[in-house]
Amino acid sequence: MARWLTNNVSLMILAVLLAIFVWGVGSLQQDPIVENTLAAPVVIVSPPAADQTISASTLPPTVTVRIRAPQSTFESLGASGVQVPVDLSQLGVGQHVVKLEPTIRVAPSMLLSSRPLTASITIEQITEASVPIRVVIEGTPAIGYQAQLPSVEPVQATITGTQQLVSRVASVDAVISVEGARSSVQQTVRLIARDRDNNPVPNVGITPSAAVVRVPMEQRSNFKDLAVRVRPTGQPAEGYAITSISASPQVVTVFGPRDAIQQLPGFIDTLEVSVAGATQDVEQRVGLNVPPNVSPIAENMTVLVRVRIEPQQGALTVSRRPIVIGITETLSVKVSPPAVDIVLAGPQPALNSLTQDSVRVEVDATGLGVGVHQLTPKVIAPEGVAVQSVIPTTVQIEVTDANASGARGRGSATSRMRSSRRTIRLPAVRPTAA
Repeated sequence: MARWLTNNVSLMILAVLLAIFVWGVGSLQQDPIVENTLAAPVVIVSPPAADQTISASTLPPTVTVRIRAPQSTFESLGASGVQVPVDLSQLGVGQHVVKLEPTIRVAPSMLLSSRPLTASITIEQITEASVPIRVVIEGTPAIGYQAQLPSVEPVQATITGTQQLVSRVASVDAVISVEGARSSVQQTVRLIARDRDNNPVPNVGITPSAAVVRVPMEQRSNFKDLAVRVRPTGQPAEGYAITSISASPQVVTVFGPRDAIQQLPGFIDTLEVSVAGATQDVEQRVGLNVPPNVSPIAENMTVLVRVRIEPQQGALTVSRRPIVIGITETLSVKVSPPAVDIVLAGPQPALNSLTQDSVRVEVDATGLGVGVHQLTPKVIAPEGVAVQSVIPTTVQIEVTDANASGARGRGSATSRMRSSRRTIRLPAVRPTAA
């Protein structure tokens, strides 16, 4: 046996190699080796220290990698199978070159190439500074008003960022608009960091990010705001009423000598607006009844008056005889009670125009047989008229056989005729002597 093994060892080794070769060829046919190009995302796994920040960076969002691996490996890579981790926690202040080294999470695989290989990062120390908040007023108040000194809360803000950016900040502005204002304006506004040229400074933190600004308003002594009072005349048509009156603008400003202005009441009347006989809304532009020695801020000033006219709501009770529907000719019905009362509600003009045929009551007897039934009547009313209640809520329907009732009626009539027949005896007439 030993001699045989010695003489055939080379053949045995060759057989093993051939088996391995055959297995490898079969495996390659089932799971071939391929090369693919992928985009590996760049991930910052550790940021800089808390008191440091990245001021400049050429870190790309992805790195292009070329990988050689079996087909099954690519199928199992997934979205995070290839990444480029970047650790910035050990870097200090200054400019650095960072290697971009992809990692492949699935084996077997071979990284053939990647681009780019490096990136530059500049890290700066974070600093902060306290800057007073400046109120910037935009817009123009209403005519006759002027803005007073504003107030802001808080009065200072803290700017955080790199030394270079923080040094550029010249002011922290709270911008508020007083356009057309007639009374004090108070708003919570976002704070903006600006440089000496009034340009915004980006990439800096502002604490707090907003402030409360209040701008008082004062009216000049020779100006006064007056509420507009509309003067309608006449009455709408019968059954209609005025539901609202409005004017645009609602307030007008007048000016004049101080004494005349101070004596004015708080309102000004329009010229008369006629609503006589109106059945719909009245819209009209009219002038103002301006007191002497004063003038509106606009020449020939008018206001748009809108008077809303709507029908008055009312109620009405009517009585109607129910109409039975769905009954066949072989049946007859008797309704009890013979009439029902209906309480209606709606616009008074619509109620006044109701006729006997515009409101009716129906009782559906479809499918009912001989007997006594309790049914709910259905009221049919014109559109816009609501049915409030029906009295009574149900009616009794007595259904009988029309033929049987007719036969009974004829028999009764015959009996009555027979019973009415009787013999009438006349008294004897004696002859009279000649």
